[in-house]
Amino acid sequence: MKVEPKIFVFDVDGVLTDGRFYYIKEGKVMKVFGSDDHDALCLIKPYLEIHFITGDHRGFDITKARVVDDMKFPLELVSTIKRIDWIKDIGKQRVSSIWAMAF
Repeated sequence: MKVEPKIFVFDVDGVLTDGRFYYIKEGKVMKVFGSDDHDALCLIKPYLEIHFITGDHRGFDITKARVVDDMKFPLELVSTIKRIDWIKDIGKQRVSSIWAMAF
């Protein structure tokens, strides 16, 4: 039986960003996001439910400004050690099979 994805989950750091963080002595101040990501995601948005996750609690406000405020996509703070549980939970809530999710 063929199962088509219904949910697409992206990890922000290293996917929407170049993976680098910029610090000053007061802490993290900047991440670099790609300029075309939003346009590409808008093309698939009618076909897939899109979710973003990040494990970067120190840079969460920076990520939220881009993903939630600018791009209007949901964002969750999920530590890397709890990712599998989060995926299972959202799968149970939204789709009949975890195979209907893409990561």
